[in-house]
Amino acid sequence: MEFPKRLLGKTVVIFCDFQFEDMEVLYPKMRLEEEGANVLIVGGHPAGMKYTGKYGYPVKSDLSVADLPPVSELDALILPGGFSPDYMRRNAKMLSTVVEMIAAGKPTAAICHGPWMLCSARAEGGPPVIAGKRATSFFAIKDDCVNAGCTWVDEAVVVDGPLITSRTPNDLTPFCHAIISGIIANQ
Repeated sequence: MEFPKRLLGKTVVIFCDFQFEDMEVLYPKMRLEEEGANVLIVGGHPAGMKYTGKYGYPVKSDLSVADLPPVSELDALILPGGFSPDYMRRNAKMLSTVVEMIAAGKPTAAICHGPWMLCSARAEGGPPVIAGKRATSFFAIKDDCVNAGCTWVDEAVVVDGPLITSRTPNDLTPFCHAIISGIIANQ
């Protein structure tokens, strides 16, 4: 049986680094590919780097963030959790891409510890991109999100403009639905 490919021709980037939350990379990758999207795994190291998740699942990067196409050619960005956001938030190009995606109104989705990226990403001299937004995250980084200026809520998925946030792997289904809806609405 053939299903409609609602995201055919769309490009979605998933940022990745070592110790990512396995399900938060693999589930969105497969779900969005099922919808026809071209999903790129992008890390801070050279293309082809093998990143291993917390539970041992490997993914190989398609691109280094240094070779990422311009934001105008991307349709969405996903920031998974695990320990990887602690590495990714140290990468200036990853942070600037988050800022550019949100400024362009493109779906930028962070789950679990992924909102750490939203606490660190900021336009030159500006507040964190999460400031003034409703958002959620894994409960352990609630204080980080609040201290960065967001209104933190305990909900499965929170959409505030282009920003999509979610709490844990248990919320992956509504998280992916929100990403798909955000891409379709942004066409």
